Amino acid sequence: MTREKVLTSSVATVSRSDDPRYRRSLQALESALLHLLQTRPLDEITITAFVQAAGVTRPTFYQHFQDIADAARRLALKRLDTAFPKPEPFSADFEMTQAALFEHVRKQALPVIRHLQKERVFYLRVLDGAGNAVFFEEVVAFLASRFLPDAFEMAARSSTAERDDLMALMAGGAMWLMVRWLRTAESTTPEEMAERLSAAAVTMIASDAQSGQRPRDGS
Repeated sequence: MTREKVLTSSVATVSRSDDPRYRRSLQALESALLHLLQTRPLDEITITAFVQAAGVTRPTFYQHFQDIADAARRLALKRLDTAFPKPEPFSADFEMTQAALFEHVRKQALPVIRHLQKERVFYLRVLDGAGNAVFFEEVVAFLASRFLPDAFEMAARSSTAERDDLMALMAGGAMWLMVRWLRTAESTTPEEMAERLSAAAVTMIASDAQSGQRPRDGS
């Protein structure tokens, strides 16, 4: 694609997103899909039923999405983005002990885990009906960008590439634990899951810490 086409595409995207009609139709489609996924699996939702529920036309649907699976993946990522805001940077006087880091992760993870539990049906139906390699990569990349990048930066003795690998491993592992938890409906509470993730994060970050910066016991 030429530079001119990229610029034209970017301008078109911005102008559409600024169009109130475009935003209203997108919101209607997202609300309809969210409702439909509470009542049936994704592969049982037809475009006809989808656009009727949203009160829009087929051409309007295709202005926003390639197909229903694309709509489901994008809605899931959008909801995750809302539920998992970017973490506040550590303050200059933050003392990165194991106890302090554990509590920092726990507070950050718990609201997200509660959201996943509450919306369990939605996320599992998106995973089962629209999950693909690209989607999983997007979720892992999203989690890696939100899950403790500052902590790895503070503790790291490794290169940037190695830190990125560690954050991807942490994000991928967290995703796998959450999916297994949602799918098996374990009796584990969100509070217990947050503590498990926190313990794993502290272990990984400590393993990457310099000897002089290594998180200390904060008891």
